[in-house]
Amino acid sequence: MPANLPPQYFEVEEKYRQAKTIEEKLYYLKEMLAICPKHKGTEKLQKEIKTKISKLRKELSKKPKVSRAVWYHFEKQGAGQIAVFGSPNSGKSSLVKFLTNANTEIADYPFTTKIPVAGMMKYENIQIQLIDCPPLKEGLAPWYFHLLRTADVLLYLFDLSQDSLLDEAEANFKILEEGRINIFKKEKVNYKKTVFCGNKLDWENAQFRYQLFLEFLESYSSLEELKIIAISVKEKRNLEELKKLLFESLEIIRVYTKPPGKPPELKEPIVLKKNATVLDAAEALHKDFVRNLKYARLWDNKNFFGQRVEKNHILKDGDIIEFHI
Repeated sequence: MPANLPPQYFEVEEKYRQAKTIEEKLYYLKEMLAICPKHKGTEKLQKEIKTKISKLRKELSKKPKVSRAVWYHFEKQGAGQIAVFGSPNSGKSSLVKFLTNANTEIADYPFTTKIPVAGMMKYENIQIQLIDCPPLKEGLAPWYFHLLRTADVLLYLFDLSQDSLLDEAEANFKILEEGRINIFKKEKVNYKKTVFCGNKLDWENAQFRYQLFLEFLESYSSLEELKIIAISVKEKRNLEELKKLLFESLEIIRVYTKPPGKPPELKEPIVLKKNATVLDAAEALHKDFVRNLKYARLWDNKNFFGQRVEKNHILKDGDIIEFHI
């Protein structure tokens, strides 16, 4: 019986191969085991993963507790996880605090944030998790890069009040490269989806510095492939546009269910990956739906008004589905 592993499994497996620490490897192995389908064709693979987990746990237990490094990890919550990072004093904590009401420490001096802090950002009818990471610098602990690797999207904040922002960005990108975090699309290289955000648009000459930064980014990638925005947390400028950009970067859709003969339930959508199908939506509700699904009807704003659709029909954001089992 073939294993028929889903694409997500291979994505996590690649992250496992790139992991440097025992803690990271354990985390990804557990994810691989959770994603791996449970049937006869995967029994050998499941056994291999469990053996690796057991060996790593033994190896971890042998490390002296007094010398064990601090490790930070946040279980994903909401519709997606976004790690916010950048140079010291770029306004990360102020942004996260405003968007999430998280209890972040804010001050006018650099390196205020010493440990990562999580908060939930409301976007329309869903919640998105933001992680306020400490500033980028040389000699970061492995857990820092772990946070960036495991996040769904990265938000790189740069400071439009500083004439040195290009030098800082160049140094930051080098730190990321050394930590094996690639934020630009390159052939045959995995990359992290990243939103580039210039803060302090209210400062004098900020627009000029923003244009310089765009020209600087072109040396790394085509601007058409990048998601870039300028904001001012202080003046609350373009923050709604930023939230929309973050949502779009997650590449997710919201799908709603409708019981037969009743109006749709529009409060709590099913959140799925882009290009998900009717069958994916059914599985997200309950496995029994997949086994017993006879057909589904679809409503959208354009072409479908209750027509029957195939199980492999690709859904769009805002679609309403009526399952018949």
